[in-house]
Amino acid sequence: MRANSLRLRLMALASIMVVGSLILAGLALHGLFVLNLERSARADLDAALSRIVALIDPAPARPTLRAPLPDPRYETPLGGRYWQVKALDNGQSTRSRSLFEQELEEGHSADGETFHQVGEGGLHLILISRAVTIEGRAFRVTVGEDHDPIHAAGAQYGWDIAKLFALLGIAIICGGWAQLQLGLLPLSRLRDAVDAVRRGETQRLEGRFPSEVQPLVEEVNGLLAEREAVSQQAKRRASDLAHGLKTPLAAVHGIAMRLRDREERQDADALDELALEMSARVDYQMRLAALRTRSLDRQENSSLQAVIVRTLGVLRKTERGERLHWQAELGEELAVNIHRQDLMELVGVTLENAAKWAASTVVIQTRAEGGMACLRISDDGPGIKADLVGRLGHRGTRLDESVPGTGLGLAIAQEIIELNGGSIHYAKADLGGLLVEMRLVLARTE
Repeated sequence: MRANSLRLRLMALASIMVVGSLILAGLALHGLFVLNLERSARADLDAALSRIVALIDPAPARPTLRAPLPDPRYETPLGGRYWQVKALDNGQSTRSRSLFEQELEEGHSADGETFHQVGEGGLHLILISRAVTIEGRAFRVTVGEDHDPIHAAGAQYGWDIAKLFALLGIAIICGGWAQLQLGLLPLSRLRDAVDAVRRGETQRLEGRFPSEVQPLVEEVNGLLAEREAVSQQAKRRASDLAHGLKTPLAAVHGIAMRLRDREERQDADALDELALEMSARVDYQMRLAALRTRSLDRQENSSLQAVIVRTLGVLRKTERGERLHWQAELGEELAVNIHRQDLMELVGVTLENAAKWAASTVVIQTRAEGGMACLRISDDGPGIKADLVGRLGHRGTRLDESVPGTGLGLAIAQEIIELNGGSIHYAKADLGGLLVEMRLVLARTE
């Protein structure tokens, strides 16, 4: 999945929101749980404090309780429940046996409000204190209990909430991923429809799309219709231009014939050459217009061997091809990523060029090499000088004016190669003539 993927962005944003929401919810629930535990503990302490107040004997100088409390934790050392009564007139106090020698803080909060105390040995208490007056004497009564059970219960609840919310988060994220996949499915169908248009299988985006996507589909179809109309208009104009040039070119040939009849061969040859070049230029542009503009990530699948065999079958029937020995060394079956019509054009122009220059033999070789299909075409013709190799393939370049032609064949091959992500190289062949080596991307086998 790419870093700039819409699916990845939406999923990342949803995951952050889900995780953040669950964390905040977990913290809130944990806080509420602990708050309720402390509220319950405060209610118990308040009730215990009221019982202690009811049992205070105000007569002795040191305050005492008329009867023991029913909770045995007050009598057990560090039993978890503690009380303390302090006479405010003389400072004497009485404490539960559970406190040992420790003394409870009286706190600075309002009467009836809980507060905390951390004593020796890390003893953490939650306390409630109240000032009371009994028979004219003032007392400070303080009751407390261990806070560790509340803390332990809160921690255990926190872990339980974390495990539950983790599973819930995974379930929500998986559900969100499934929802996102289903929600973006129309975009995948839209991409497939665009691919079908690119491959020439359809002329319009076809299929049913959600109402949110349908306006885009209609706009694209409108654009495709306009493009098709412009393309057809351009083809008609090109056809009209080619048709319109036939008569003037025929007239030029007629003028050349009359000039030859008057023994003006130099002017006649010049006119014939101009007419031939004009015809070749028009043919070149028409052939380029027929090539398919494509993106390399759109796969094609064409058999290289099948195209070579078919082209050889045609060339062997020509006057020039009948006199040549065609040697085809075709290896394993190779499928290349190029449209079949463009591949036929590519093989055709390069084999025609080899047939034009060969003295007697043309050799065609194919093989797979490093994820590419390699096509080598060599002839036993005169070849070219090493310093002229770089000029081959340029539009209109002719290195030998003695042979009829326009020099556009290899230029067309160069255009096709560049259009399909391949490469073409020229060198001296072992037979003595020209070696043309072309590399084309192999089609995917999946």
